[in-house]
Amino acid sequence: MKINEHNFIKYLQGGKENALDYVIDHYLPLIKGVVLKILGPLDINDIIKECCNDILLSIWKNAKKFNGDAADFQKWVCVIAKYKAIDYYRMVIKKKESPSLDIELTPSDSLKYESTYLEEQENIQAIISTLKPVDQKIFIMRYLLDFDTEEIAHQLQMTKSAIDNRLYHGRKKLKKDLGGMPIEKSV
Repeated sequence: MKINEHNFIKYLQGGKENALDYVIDHYLPLIKGVVLKILGPLDINDIIKECCNDILLSIWKNAKKFNGDAADFQKWVCVIAKYKAIDYYRMVIKKKESPSLDIELTPSDSLKYESTYLEEQENIQAIISTLKPVDQKIFIMRYLLDFDTEEIAHQLQMTKSAIDNRLYHGRKKLKKDLGGMPIEKSV
């Protein structure tokens, strides 16, 4: 059984560990990028590693809930990574604010919110999927991963003004498609 980009989702949903190895090999850099964007300022390597492992565990446990193709899977992974990293960030900040407590704080709070995040992710996917693939990447990087336009331009090897233009026209198109609802930046 050879795991590749065409069948890894099916095998992951079937509980095959080789598929998880494929996810680690191909998506761990993306996961680390999202986690570092949020947890990097804290500069606590153990927390960053623990968060990445928790994200992979969440992907493994919730694979059967995923419905989509490889492009949707990437977006799904980004959303899980973002919210897990935010949970870890809150946990660390809370722990720093109350050093006298001996209570072990865990990221288990994220489990009760995970289904909400997955629903939100599906809604976002449906909206963004109406854009061109390059614009989808730009929107994910800007509004889900909170990259600034210079970072996006650097990673996609485009100019900052090209990114700004694509964001402007994409927002305009989405606003029209959504019947005039404003497009706001996700926090």
